[in-house]
Amino acid sequence: MEGGQPIRIYCKGDTTLNMAVRGNELRLVRDDPNDESQHWIQDYSVGRVTDDQGRRAFALVNNLGGTRRVVLISTKNNRQLEMAPYGDCVKLSMLWSLGVQLPGGYSEVRVLSDLSKTLNGINGFVKEGTVVGIYSAEPHSIHAIWKFDPINK
Repeated sequence: MEGGQPIRIYCKGDTTLNMAVRGNELRLVRDDPNDESQHWIQDYSVGRVTDDQGRRAFALVNNLGGTRRVVLISTKNNRQLEMAPYGDCVKLSMLWSLGVQLPGGYSEVRVLSDLSKTLNGINGFVKEGTVVGIYSAEPHSIHAIWKFDPINK
């Protein structure tokens, strides 16, 4: 896995809420630069894989407790995301790409295998505890466009 500076991931709807690991789910939680569950690596070491528009693929990796885990589309429910061990074998369901950059530096975070599906605050909610999953692309919705920024401790 390529290293790199840890990033926080947040949607336009509330820049004080970051995507974080809670159990085996992803949720929006209050920004806390010391909370490792909110620290992500945008890992491009998956090779030269690109989406249908030529944008480079990446995995979203969290290292909570020293164990590398990756965001994965659930096999039980195709709108849910879960965390899975991250190693040498990278499945297509672990890969993402960024859509075009929108004003303010936000982009859709798209499922590599289906660009019509994106990272989303489920049910359009942007509040503490909201489940983050995947849903149909909504490039102008504040719960469906995201920004990756370095963690400032």
